[in-house]
Amino acid sequence: MSEPAPRRQVGRFVRARLLPLVLCVVTVLGAAFFAVVGVSSEERRDQEWRAAAPCPAAAPVDVRADCVTTLPAVIERAVAKLDRSHRDDWLYFSGGRPVDRLNVLYDTASAFEPGDHVTLTWWRGGLMKVASERHTANEDVPRPGDIAGGVVFCVLAGGAVAVFTLVRRRRDGRPVAAGDPTPPSVSGFLTPLAVAALWAVPVAGARPGRAVAVPVAAAGLLVVLVLLARAWRDSGRTPPLGPRPLPEGEDVILPARFLQDRPVDPDLLGTHIALGAGPMAVLSHGGPGRFGAEEIPVGRFAVGGLRRPKGLTERNVPAHWYVAELLDSGVPVRLAAAPADLLLLVQELQRAALGAPR
Repeated sequence: MSEPAPRRQVGRFVRARLLPLVLCVVTVLGAAFFAVVGVSSEERRDQEWRAAAPCPAAAPVDVRADCVTTLPAVIERAVAKLDRSHRDDWLYFSGGRPVDRLNVLYDTASAFEPGDHVTLTWWRGGLMKVASERHTANEDVPRPGDIAGGVVFCVLAGGAVAVFTLVRRRRDGRPVAAGDPTPPSVSGFLTPLAVAALWAVPVAGARPGRAVAVPVAAAGLLVVLVLLARAWRDSGRTPPLGPRPLPEGEDVILPARFLQDRPVDPDLLGTHIALGAGPMAVLSHGGPGRFGAEEIPVGRFAVGGLRRPKGLTERNVPAHWYVAELLDSGVPVRLAAAPADLLLLVQELQRAALGAPR
C-alpha cells in the first residue's frame, strides 16, 4: 500500500530542502565550535609547552611536573599491531628503566627497533616525545594546525552542501528560453572548492606567520570568488537547441508523458507520444505501430512555456527532461519529455493551434 500523498510531499520536502539545510548548519556550527574551543585550547597548550623549561637536574624525577622531564632508555622490543583502530601498541625497555613498558601510538611503535637508545620526554603527566638519533616520534605534542585544518575542511564541506542545494534550487523550475540540453551542474562549483582546499587547508595546518598567511589567503580568496562567479554565471546559461527533425511521412514515437490526467490520458498510463504520419497520439508503449493509440486533440492546446522539472513536486520526471506548461481548453496541464523531443512536440502543438500546415 502506497503512503498518502501529503506524507510523500512532506518526505520530499525534508529530503530536498530541510536535510541539506540542517547538514549545512550543523557543519558550520561544528566548524565554529572547533575554531573557538579546539583551536584556542590547543594554541594555549602549544604556547605553554614551548615555554616549559627543563626540570632542574637536582630535583627528584616527577613526570607530572609542569617542567619538562627527559629520561634515557633502551628499547628492548616494540609491538606494533596491524590494526590501527585500537591503541594497543607498546614499547618495552631494557631493565625496566625508566619503566617496564609504555602504551604508544602505532607510528611510534613501528618507528623503533630493539637496541635503539632513545630519550623519553614527559610534561604534565603525558609522554610527549620518543626520540633517537635517527627519528623523533611525537606522542602528545600539541598540534593546533591539525585542528585548524579540520575547521577549514568543515567549512568547505558546509560550502559543498550549500552549493548542491543552491544549484538544485536554481535548476528547479527555471524557465527555458531557446532550449538547454543539460541542467545546471555542480561540477563547475567543484573547481573553486578544490582550489580553496588547496591553499586553505595547508595554510591552516602550517600556521605560517602573518606576513605569509595574509597575502596567500587574500590571493586564494580572490581566485575562489572569481571561479564561483564564473560557475554561477555558467549555471544560468541556456545554450541554443532546436527540435530534432521530423522525417516526412514516417511515424516518430517519442518518450513523453502528461503529468495530469486528461481525457486523452485519464489514468496517466501513456509513456510515449506518436506523431508524423498520423495525428499526435498517446501510447502506452514505444512501438512499433500505434496499437492502443489515443489521439490528442492538438487544436485545443496552447503552449505557455518550457522549464526544468521541479525537484520537489516532479521527482518522477527524469532530471534531464523538460516540462511544457500547456492549457487544454483553458485547463493547465503539463507535458514532460527530453529537451529536443519536447521542443518538437511543442512545435507541433503550436502549428496545430495556428492551423498551419506541417
